[in-house]
Amino acid sequence: MMTVHCYTEEVMKKILKIVGAVLGVLVIGLFLLFVLSQKAPPPEIVANITELDKIEKISKYRSCAGHTTVPQNEREMKRSMKHYFSVKPEHLGANTVDIYSPYDGIITTIREDRVEGLEGEIWIAPKNIFVILPPIGRWSFSVQHINIREGLQQGSEVKAGELIGYAAVAAGNRNTFDVVYAKGGAVPKRIDNWVGPFTDLDSIFNHMSDKVLAQYEGKGVVSKDDLIISKEDRDQNPCEYKDAGPYFINQEDPENWVVLQL
Repeated sequence: MMTVHCYTEEVMKKILKIVGAVLGVLVIGLFLLFVLSQKAPPPEIVANITELDKIEKISKYRSCAGHTTVPQNEREMKRSMKHYFSVKPEHLGANTVDIYSPYDGIITTIREDRVEGLEGEIWIAPKNIFVILPPIGRWSFSVQHINIREGLQQGSEVKAGELIGYAAVAAGNRNTFDVVYAKGGAVPKRIDNWVGPFTDLDSIFNHMSDKVLAQYEGKGVVSKDDLIISKEDRDQNPCEYKDAGPYFINQEDPENWVVLQL
C-alpha cells in the first residue's frame, strides 16, 4: 500500500507540473497576443454606414458641435473628435434611417442607458485573431443613439453592409446619431463633466475605402479634409463651453458642419 501511495503522489506532482507549465504558456501567449493587439492596424471602412440620401449634414471631426469627446490623456481638449450625422426633417421618425456595419466584425459591446438619453450604442471590432481578447486598446467602430436591430448581441458576427439598427431620431427630440472611431480604455475618465472612455480617436473618413469615400464626394464633399478640422487649427481656435461643459455654445455654427448636396 505504501508503494502505491508513493507512486500516486509522484504522478500527481508530475501532473501538477505539466498543468502549471501549460497555464504559464497560456498566460504568456495571451500577454503577447494582447501586446500585438495594441499595434493592430485600424480596420478599413468598406461599406457605408447609413443612407446618405437621408442625411442633411455631418459635423466635422474636432468640431464644436455636441459635447466634448477627447482622449483620456488630454493631449487634445475642448473639441468633439467624432461625427454627428444630422437626419433630414422629412426622415425623422422610428426606424426610418438604416445603420449598417462598416466592415466584417464582431459586436464587442451593446449598451443602452435611457436615463442618459442613450437609446442604443453598439461597438464593432474587426474580425481577426484579437477578438478573443477584451476590446481594450484596439481600433473599433461605434455608432450611438440608435435602435439596435433585434437579435444582435455581444459576440454576434456582422458582415460589411449588414443592417445593425436604425437611427433613434424623432421630430421634437433629437435629429442626430453619433459615429465614433476609437480605441477604448480599461477605465473611463472624467474630463470637463464628461466621462471619457477613449484612449485614442480618429475620423472615420481617414479610414474609408475609395469606393465608400466616393459616395460622399457624390454628395458634394470635395475631399475628406472638408470633414476634418486639423489639430493646429482647433488649438488656435478652441471651442467654448456652455457653463462648465461638456456641451458647447454655438453648436449650429456653419463652421461645425458640412451640408450634403441633393
